[in-house]
Amino acid sequence: MDLKETEISSQQIFQGRILDLSVRTIKLPNGETATREIVKHRPASCVIAINDQQEMLLVKQWREAIKQVTLEIPAGIVDPTDASPLDAMKRELNEEGGYRAEYWEKVSEFYSTPGFCDEKMHLFYCDTLIKLTDKRSLDADEFLTSDWYSLDKLKNLLAEGKIVDAKTVYAISVWENMLLRNAQAESNK
Repeated sequence: MDLKETEISSQQIFQGRILDLSVRTIKLPNGETATREIVKHRPASCVIAINDQQEMLLVKQWREAIKQVTLEIPAGIVDPTDASPLDAMKRELNEEGGYRAEYWEKVSEFYSTPGFCDEKMHLFYCDTLIKLTDKRSLDADEFLTSDWYSLDKLKNLLAEGKIVDAKTVYAISVWENMLLRNAQAESNK
């Protein structure tokens, strides 16, 4: 069965700084029509930043959409001034954590909520962190704190429902799998 939907028409409802909203009429695989509300979102980058104590950097900030403070990995939108998603992440690690890293690795790309949004997230891993004395300022409307968490503490926070951000849940899982693979590789030597 062909699952592809075909766009018949699209009406832009809102155009913003980071996202646009449109309502599309689509033809379903069975020939019927339906309406889809679609958010076009600028791409973003996020990072699994690990220190020498094998702890992950998380930021705590208010999220108005869900009316609560969240614990999240550092992340940010890829600005037009950024040459790449990695450049955006380097900027955000400086702004949100006050660090730069010597080692960077692209881990994956994923879509945050593909049911209605095309936001592509670029996930990176970094370690060999260096604390900066010339930390860039946060955006004027950005207020957050940062702290370090061990994998065990992160797993407890997940079990307690205290980490609700999907990119962070995914990043913790990726980091745990990276550690398991590294441990297996060491034991096979």
